[in-house]
Amino acid sequence: MNKKQLVQVYGIPRVVVILLLTAFVGVPACFAGQFRTTTAANLPVPNASVNEFEILIGNARDIYDKSKTNHWKHLDKKINPIIKAEQSISGMMHDKDIPYYKNLMGATSDLERAVAAQDRIVSMKSANKIMLLGARLAETSSAATPINVAVIGFCGRKLEILAETESVFELSETVSKLHLAWQQLIPQITARGGIKEVKKFAEIMKRFELAKTPDEYGKLAAAVVDQVDIIEKIFKK
Repeated sequence: MNKKQLVQVYGIPRVVVILLLTAFVGVPACFAGQFRTTTAANLPVPNASVNEFEILIGNARDIYDKSKTNHWKHLDKKINPIIKAEQSISGMMHDKDIPYYKNLMGATSDLERAVAAQDRIVSMKSANKIMLLGARLAETSSAATPINVAVIGFCGRKLEILAETESVFELSETVSKLHLAWQQLIPQITARGGIKEVKKFAEIMKRFELAKTPDEYGKLAAAVVDQVDIIEKIFKK
């Protein structure tokens, strides 16, 4: 597939992204967890920078990775930076983003409890949700990375989790959502010269069509997560 052909792979309307976010994190129909109240000493800081989102997402990613390998030592120290970043970005919210922000609060509370209890699966799920919601809210700050990069990362990590539950139907359903987000992202990656990355990811997606066991899905999910890290760098050049 050459560059001209890749550019001709048209994206799915943006409404699909909203539907995927709704399906994944329950926005705006329901909110996760129990919300914390914001005390006078912890009032949101107006005009928080994009750095707040990087702190939020980066710490959630660290917690996901360490929870996955059952490395809990000092992991609770990653929670406070997430909470502080969460409080800071509340000053940037548009009305349309409030449901996402409330869901973020719930996911953070879930994560805090899961880390304290060393609940591996809930910790991974909550951290994964925080990464996706953080990326969605970062759009308000003109983040350079398209939201679908976060969506395919979320899907990859969700597949890693589902591969352990051996729910083949849900694995297949998540792959379908991954495919939708990926199709929309192709032209954006290609426009930045990422033809090699597009081909690599296309190979992974093709192998999903042949996957039958949770173990096979899990290995491909890990490949997705690794490739997302490479794709993110394309948009940060």
